[in-house]
Amino acid sequence: MFKKTLWLSAVIALGLGMADARPLSEIEASGVLKVGVPGDYAPLAFYQDEALVGFDVDVANAVASHWNLTLEFVNTSWPTLSEDLEADKFDIAMGGISFTNDRNERFQLTKPIIPDGKVAMAQCEKATSLKTLDTINQKSTIVAVNPGGTNERFVNAHFDQATIVRTPDNVKNIQMIRDKEADMMITDMIEGNYYQHHEPESFCVTNDKPFAGTENHQIYMTQQGNEALIHKLNEWLVDDHLNLIAEKWGIQLHID
Repeated sequence: MFKKTLWLSAVIALGLGMADARPLSEIEASGVLKVGVPGDYAPLAFYQDEALVGFDVDVANAVASHWNLTLEFVNTSWPTLSEDLEADKFDIAMGGISFTNDRNERFQLTKPIIPDGKVAMAQCEKATSLKTLDTINQKSTIVAVNPGGTNERFVNAHFDQATIVRTPDNVKNIQMIRDKEADMMITDMIEGNYYQHHEPESFCVTNDKPFAGTENHQIYMTQQGNEALIHKLNEWLVDDHLNLIAEKWGIQLHID
């Protein structure tokens, strides 16, 4: 019976596309660290002049350098991020990943890295009228959202009257606000503050603090069972290593 159960579990895992994670020893022997990023989340991991840049990109480069490994970025997407990690397409997932209970049960997560929470980012001329969930949740409000992440879950849970436009990715959400094709989007405080600072004529964050109950933090993820990798990563993720990178990208590692 025990052997049959193991065989059935293996078949189920194969059917779900799951694969054993590369242990730290295998990563070190290969000389390559693979990091998966959706690549559409400023200022953590996004494309600027066709180059992948951001806080998490700099962290990944610094970690790989410290470990004497070559860094390889692997493209993923929010709808496929979890499945790609379980399929062992990369060793660590980065690039704008918020803590959720589901992720905590399904993967191994690093310690909290950056405090965060959900905010509304809107066209500046409409920002004053979109400060609360009730004022947003009107048929006249056009909300852009892409699939597969915590922003979509928030939109689905709170806006049953607003006009929801489903987009292919986060980059499209932002462009729709620039082009005045959407009134607003829900995003994390980190991203909202970044665009408000860099394009103040186009983007305004409507709430000074995250919506109640959404206070959260950014993390990185590895597959379950990769204790040595997550332990070594957590050892590196200290303020002495992160402060200069955070300052470069205008990110607060702590909220007083």
